[in-house]
Amino acid sequence: MKIRSAVRGDAATLGRVMVASWLAGHKGQMPDEAWRKRVADWTPEVSAQGWARVLIDQANGDAPRDVLLVAANHAGQLVGLVYGRPADEDDAALTAEMSALYVDPTCHRQGIGAALLHAAALELNQLGFSTVRLEVLSANFPARAFYKRMGGHEVGQGTFDEDGYLLPVAIYEWAIGYVAKGAP
Repeated sequence: MKIRSAVRGDAATLGRVMVASWLAGHKGQMPDEAWRKRVADWTPEVSAQGWARVLIDQANGDAPRDVLLVAANHAGQLVGLVYGRPADEDDAALTAEMSALYVDPTCHRQGIGAALLHAAALELNQLGFSTVRLEVLSANFPARAFYKRMGGHEVGQGTFDEDGYLLPVAIYEWAIGYVAKGAP
């Protein structure tokens, strides 16, 4: 597996990986109506458009502290992604938010998520961040167990607005140096 910075040509694959992973990982974790709407409206093409905007912003220098990495398998196919950026509510700009960490569902339990989290933490540390935080649906027990295994500490709870449905989330946080050193 190789981890590298995402490039503009990756947008379509980022969309495919993120949608497949998100839908596989969150099935049954929200009301059926919200789930069906997400499936109908959020296609790999729609997601790819969002990733293309992120990559353009990075290329133009509009997001100098954003980190978007991809994992490629031995055949060069992209199988995972991680996206970290400054947390919105951090005035001191020392906290990074991992707003995406997704691995193709056919590649789970191969260490890809851990490797992506570690690589992103290294880059975010170099950009001056001291803490990394993320939110995960409270009902997503497999992901929560993964973040705990990676050394994350649950520091709060909140909600995620999924098309008018307020879904509970758990908030995890790490000292970025801990993740960068390769948490267990």
